[in-house]
Amino acid sequence: MEGSPPWRPRALLSCIDQRYIDRLLPAPAVRTWALRLLVAAALLVFAYQCISVGRRLDWPAFVLALGRPGNWRYLLLAVAMMPLNWLLEARKWQLLLHAFLPWSFGKVVRATLAGVSLSAATPNRIGEIGGRLLLARRGEYTGVVASSLLGSACQWVAFLLLAWPALVVTVGGVVQGPWQVLGGWLLPLGPLLVVVLAVGGRPLILRLLRWIEGRFHRPTAELRASLVNVKYTLMLRSSAYACLRFSVYCVQLYLLLWFFGLELPWWTGLAGIAAIYLVQAGIPLPPGLNFVTRTELGLLLWQVDAADGVAVLAAYTALFSVNVLLPALPGYWLIVRKNRS
Repeated sequence: MEGSPPWRPRALLSCIDQRYIDRLLPAPAVRTWALRLLVAAALLVFAYQCISVGRRLDWPAFVLALGRPGNWRYLLLAVAMMPLNWLLEARKWQLLLHAFLPWSFGKVVRATLAGVSLSAATPNRIGEIGGRLLLARRGEYTGVVASSLLGSACQWVAFLLLAWPALVVTVGGVVQGPWQVLGGWLLPLGPLLVVVLAVGGRPLILRLLRWIEGRFHRPTAELRASLVNVKYTLMLRSSAYACLRFSVYCVQLYLLLWFFGLELPWWTGLAGIAAIYLVQAGIPLPPGLNFVTRTELGLLLWQVDAADGVAVLAAYTALFSVNVLLPALPGYWLIVRKNRS
């Protein structure tokens, strides 16, 4: 953007004194052990579910059911949608990145795959930004970080517009009584929050940055200048791609559930998938544990017998392999090639 000063990641970090952060958080050793215990507990619960379901399942009948006529088309279609998933992510990011850097779509796709490779082991895909930075020059770090953070905000717009109503509907199908009345009032809350943030979000952030500058004596002028130049139309277009990508994810999992034998009604099935994703999205865990969390929620929502439990476990495992592990392979190769050059 012409006439605007470059935004630097340090501008955001310098706004907050590390001493104030340390006062709010436990000691590093406590945080490390707490995370280890959380990981161990999640894996133990997941292992127990797998063993419990596996003991009750008629495995020959389950394997035979996978070969029923026309069933493989569900798996093939879900796998074929993986490139569409990441192409939509790349296009969403390119729209935002063009406000800072004139990258080609091919370079954006390569950087997106590099981000996938590092995000596979970091909480809430934090490593996604680091992977993208590995394919950028030092002078481009500013635009990569800023546009990636804006992309995450657009993804939450998709959650509030699509997943929040799905969560209200899904809970209404499980919980009876007062929720039927309360759910009607809660249904428009997510879209309404998007409208409120679109109208007042940027002024509120600018006021907060000014307060931080006055309170902690940290410069925020560069960050404020960059936020002023982010247009609503740009965020709207990127949010539309985020909504499309989230829809692709839901359809992929729905197809895999059908392939493994859990034939859910299309409306309640897609709503349940979106609701589970929203519940899990607020938990800062690496994708591997996110996968475990979503699987446990799926078992809670859909498991009726052992076959249903195996279908949920297998569908989430297959989707994690297709959408994260598979595209991470070319991402690792791109990073290695960049480091060698």
